[in-house]
Amino acid sequence: MNKPNIFNLEVRELSQEAFIGWLLTWGDPETLTINEELYKLSRKLLEGFFKKHNRKLPSKIKKYEISMGYRYIDILLKINGSIIIPIQNKIYNIERPDELSCYLKLLKDDGYDGRNILPIYLQTGAQGNYKRLQETGFLPFSRKELLNILNAGKDINNDILNDYIAYLEQIENGMQSFMHLSLNRWHMHSWQGFYSYLMTKLHDGQWDVVCNSPDWRDCFLGFWWCWNNYNDCAQYLQLEKDKLCFKIKVYDNKKLAYLKCKWSDSFIKASEGSPVKVVKPVLQKDNAITVAVVYGDYRRADKDGKIDLNKTLDVIIEAQKIFDKAVALNP
Repeated sequence: MNKPNIFNLEVRELSQEAFIGWLLTWGDPETLTINEELYKLSRKLLEGFFKKHNRKLPSKIKKYEISMGYRYIDILLKINGSIIIPIQNKIYNIERPDELSCYLKLLKDDGYDGRNILPIYLQTGAQGNYKRLQETGFLPFSRKELLNILNAGKDINNDILNDYIAYLEQIENGMQSFMHLSLNRWHMHSWQGFYSYLMTKLHDGQWDVVCNSPDWRDCFLGFWWCWNNYNDCAQYLQLEKDKLCFKIKVYDNKKLAYLKCKWSDSFIKASEGSPVKVVKPVLQKDNAITVAVVYGDYRRADKDGKIDLNKTLDVIIEAQKIFDKAVALNP
């Protein structure tokens, strides 16, 4: 039997929120004489939050306050009465950008100087896009960043800390499972980890659950990138798990049939002479249309049936070249 871990229970965001608040409490200089190791670890986390905003933690902290749930903000840290760190805590769930902007407005309405508000969006699950979030002023602080800090305290004899580290490592191992599981054993976290990996390699893209109908069985985890707007439709690439699709989004349904044929022919023609075979798919009926696909599974496996990342990236980059060539031929 595995050791029971409180962080594996339901309402995990609340337990994580309590942990982060607990650890930050140890950053108060008055706790130094109680437990120096936890104090130093808490300071490392504080330094990480400040570094995220290209700021330095004040060398002298005379006043240190933590509030939970103030103005609906998960954790609010106030340092020396003037530096404010609002922390929104998430595990897979996603906060709406308008809500995040509202939190900052409320703090400014309370008289806090916007230049000294350092918002942190702590996401220890997975999220397919942070662009709109960052536009609000909240900066993402990832599970991996948090783990790198907490691992410095692995030798501290504290069950709360060690259980939380074990919990984060469990999530991280699930996200990295795409690297060691055979292709036919990938699960949701494997795909999330793979798509997140692609975002760093391609410097583009986002992923999320895609539903083509109210029936959840029609939903899948998709990754899309290479978006190009055209007069009558947009073109982009999308991974639908093991399928690599060339897609269009049609703005004028009167031109749907024409545009489907046009772009299907364009992508297939642009693939001539390429080592990657592009073929016609079974076309969908909605306005986000798959007009061509890479033949078979685009992922490339090694001799053990596990992903060969270099060869898989070669296929994806070749598909991008085909996409770019087709777009260039249709100015």
